[in-house]
Amino acid sequence: MPTNTDRVMATLRRSPGLDDDELARQAGVEPGEVKLICRYLEILDRLRRSPGPDSKTINILIDI
Repeated sequence: MPTNTDRVMATLRRSPGLDDDELARQAGVEPGEVKLICRYLEILDRLRRSPGPDSKTINILIDI
């Protein structure tokens, strides 16, 4: 059974550059948890978070 982290990563593989709200919607994970997961993945250098349109943070997985 996939974890919420797995869902977030799979969603970003399909649709890179999603903001936290859209990522939460598409992954089926609560927005607050998406933000925590993305911050954690950023600390692990698995994800880059940067400003995007509409002043929302976008998320892009980093290929390892």
